[in-house]
Amino acid sequence: MTRKPFVLGLVLLTSLVFVSGCSFNLSKLSSILPSREKPETVSDKVYQNKSAVKAPAKSREALQKELDSEINLVVDQIMAGRWNEAINLGEAAYEMVQKEHKGNADSVNSAVYDAYGYDAAKEKLYEVLSAAYDFKYHLEGLNNTEKERYVRTAKAHFDIDPSDPFKKLALAKAQIDTGDMNQGLGLLGELYNSQFRDKDITESYAWALYLSGRKDEAYNIYRAFYPQSETLIQLFHSAQVIEEKDKALGLNLYNGVTGAANNLMVKDPNVNNMSAQTYIDQVRTGSRNASERLLAGGFKLNSQYNLQKIDPIVKSIVKLSGE
Repeated sequence: MTRKPFVLGLVLLTSLVFVSGCSFNLSKLSSILPSREKPETVSDKVYQNKSAVKAPAKSREALQKELDSEINLVVDQIMAGRWNEAINLGEAAYEMVQKEHKGNADSVNSAVYDAYGYDAAKEKLYEVLSAAYDFKYHLEGLNNTEKERYVRTAKAHFDIDPSDPFKKLALAKAQIDTGDMNQGLGLLGELYNSQFRDKDITESYAWALYLSGRKDEAYNIYRAFYPQSETLIQLFHSAQVIEEKDKALGLNLYNGVTGAANNLMVKDPNVNNMSAQTYIDQVRTGSRNASERLLAGGFKLNSQYNLQKIDPIVKSIVKLSGE
């Protein structure tokens, strides 16, 4: 048999396989064709994205040190009176916490979130970021996104220890400030009717009642509470609520707020805190404006006001100035 007919027959057989589409074991065909070396294959590992390789979890000490540094930056901005910058830095640190939590899930229980390490740093972050939002709320106002983040931060703080009345009070205040009266007033009612009731809880509850339209209840609490005021805001809120039913006492309280604010402005902790200075000045200005409004008709021309009551009130809140 000549070589040429054999080759032609082989070509014809191969053509029939592809045209007919019938099943055919190509491995048998390759056994009779001239051998050819297979090209070298490159392992898939060579093309792996190096960035996809999981980075080793950071140690507890490294995470805590990094977060503490960010917290200090937030505090510096608050002290400088730059609450917007403080919020931006605080939010960046908050995102860092979330990324570390997701990226190091395997080491959460044993290496990161122990009671004396990273959790303590997270708690400090939530506190200073909430303070920055609180300043902006009172001094500029918050947009909807900021309101959501303010409450989210207070909730994260609360979730560390839901049994802590201070954390519950902080969350309730954030909810009241952002307009969630039902949730905020509910938490404050729980605290007010609990063994943890103190002056801060009492005043916060009364203020929430006032804002929610339950003014008679708020007035009754403030009428008995105002001589016990321990903070400038407590006295200012007392004046605002009481004025509506007793303008003479309201006027005296406003003047008491102004005197207390003057004392607080020159105290070292506030002198070095420009956010606090701005807030105190805002309250002082509001009290002066309210006093002038009430006296617009002329003192003792056609009024029942007796400013002789002002001295005892100022003396009753002298603890605000530390003197």
